[in-house]
Amino acid sequence: MGDPAGIGPEIIIKAYEQSLPRHIPVVFGDAALLKQTALRLSASVGLEGISSPDTGVLENDRGINIVPVTTFSPGDVTPGRATPVTGKAAGRYIEAAIDAAQNRTIDAVVTCPIHKRAFHEGGYPYPGHTEMFADKTGVETFGMMMASDTLRVALATIHEPLKSVPRGITPEGLSRVFSLTLQTLRRWFGIPFPQIGVLGLNPHAGEEGDIGKEEQEVILPVIKTFQARGEFIEGPISSDTAFIEKNRARYDAFIAMYHDQGLIPFKLLAFENGVNITMGLPFPRVSVDHGTGLDIAGKGIARPESLREAIRRAIKMAAPEKSG
Repeated sequence: MGDPAGIGPEIIIKAYEQSLPRHIPVVFGDAALLKQTALRLSASVGLEGISSPDTGVLENDRGINIVPVTTFSPGDVTPGRATPVTGKAAGRYIEAAIDAAQNRTIDAVVTCPIHKRAFHEGGYPYPGHTEMFADKTGVETFGMMMASDTLRVALATIHEPLKSVPRGITPEGLSRVFSLTLQTLRRWFGIPFPQIGVLGLNPHAGEEGDIGKEEQEVILPVIKTFQARGEFIEGPISSDTAFIEKNRARYDAFIAMYHDQGLIPFKLLAFENGVNITMGLPFPRVSVDHGTGLDIAGKGIARPESLREAIRRAIKMAAPEKSG
């Protein structure tokens, strides 16, 4: 459900007011809060409290099954005001979903946004969802990919301060993200021969070493290693022209060197239907590509398009897993 003080409860209710591909939705969250939200929105979505995911009976055309991880009383949560209490609740929802996925009582996980400060103050040390999923599943090699129907961007470094990014660009790290991206495109997107464009770290991709050495000394050698294996990986590409229409048509995915280098163009081009996929997990995990929206929480104006796209993507990713 995400942070209870954010827009997570609202976009969940709104997402299920419209048709979605057939599935059994299970929300790990707070039943009373979701019911209050539905009442405030005058929504006709059915809500059914259940004890565990495998007891869910409602399919998406009838409503939502809710595992009540928390039981807030009226007034415990104020929309728009994230606190250590709401941050801890968000973490508990994630833990419950991970446990269910590892026990195979659910087939995929979709996450609504958390508030990082409240999350940390609530006792969770992780920079974000992605790192928590990796730790709780025992996965050492993982990554983050933003995806829409027309654009995919993977990140070489994730939630790193800018000053730490250059030392985070290593041959070993790049090899991992290249491999993860190829694996994800083949496994989750059904692209047997992916074509990938790799962004440079420095302006103009380093100008052959005049504006930085990372491209020549670190990034290009890794690209050549993968090319020698028969993979279609090109770069380093200057990031200021990487996302022009011609390149978007050419590549199945881009690999950006740091968070904002990839997410600014992605959200500019695909904000309404973009999702966040965690690469390398043993089960599909998809998230919305936006934050908690504290400034609009409780006002009834949050838009559910990204969540609906995350649900659709999770269903597609789960289908081949279920068929073996």
